[in-house]
Amino acid sequence: MTDTVQNRGTRKATLTTEVVAPRCAAMAVGSVPHTDPAVAVDLVMRTTPDIPAWPQLPRRTFRESMYVQFTEGFPGLCLDEVRERVYVLDEPPSDQLVAFVEALESDDPARFAISPGNAAALPVLGEALAAAASVPPFVKGQVTGPISLGLSLPREDRRALLYDDTLRDIAVNLLVMKARWQADLLRSWAPDATALIMVDEPSLTQMGSAFVSIPEAIAFPALEQCLAALGCLTGLHVCGATDWSSLIELPVDVLNFDAADHLDAFLAHRESVGAFLAAGGLLAWGVVPNDERAMKLGAEETGATVLAGAEHLAAGGFVDVDQILRASFVCPACGTGTLTEPLAERCFTLAAETSAWLRARM
Repeated sequence: MTDTVQNRGTRKATLTTEVVAPRCAAMAVGSVPHTDPAVAVDLVMRTTPDIPAWPQLPRRTFRESMYVQFTEGFPGLCLDEVRERVYVLDEPPSDQLVAFVEALESDDPARFAISPGNAAALPVLGEALAAAASVPPFVKGQVTGPISLGLSLPREDRRALLYDDTLRDIAVNLLVMKARWQADLLRSWAPDATALIMVDEPSLTQMGSAFVSIPEAIAFPALEQCLAALGCLTGLHVCGATDWSSLIELPVDVLNFDAADHLDAFLAHRESVGAFLAAGGLLAWGVVPNDERAMKLGAEETGATVLAGAEHLAAGGFVDVDQILRASFVCPACGTGTLTEPLAERCFTLAAETSAWLRARM
């Protein structure tokens, strides 16, 4: 077999027809507990060399928490770093709204750049890529998804902006432009690599919950608008059980799921996942638990979990085990920003060891 996978025919026309097969490459997921961006990027480059990503550093500053990091330029944004509070004015100032619309109409993602104050590791990754001996097949960025941001970023009256038509539309367009800016930047640093932007949507684990209202008529169009507009390889990260069959219908290339604690919930959608894979979709198995279990687990145990899951998916008849493994990444189940540094580093190392264990069996 060739070492490429076909891109899904219904995906964005800007993508090429083939991408390099990940072959169970180790991948990072979002945040780390480190405060030194150079140390964090070194960890990423050492353990995930096939798909380096810029790590988020929420302990460095409140500005790097996932619900603040991508809000620069939001009209009416009020940020109190001392009290660690962020919200949006119920009625953003008209001059800020006009400036935002003018920036959007320019269709220039550079006008929505993420500053080093909000993403200190991003420019450090650029330096690391320039110094690397070879170009990786992939390079990864990330952005908080519109549903999760919409539920977590409140208006002045403490109502979630997801339910405000105007503010939700601003949020979607802001996230799209910041994601597009990242993709352009990553491609400029590694022109021969495939840029992947992961859209992080932890709130989707609450779909159908009695405690959180996520109206599908509002949420899914916002998410679809965001994913469809990125113009690069696009992934969706949900660290828990959700309605994967519905999410697969969205314009997404990579499904990043929690295989450490919610594998059965993902495999329950075997028919939909099998069709997704057959059409050229990719999987990112969050098989490394981002907790103390990572200290005791070995690559044989985590690798065996991936193999067993691939065999279950292959039994659906759409693709075989080898095709699934070729179209897969392996990673921690979620970001490691709340862990200790030694535990986070173990999660990264175990993902790399799992990758090597699986590749030896392909």
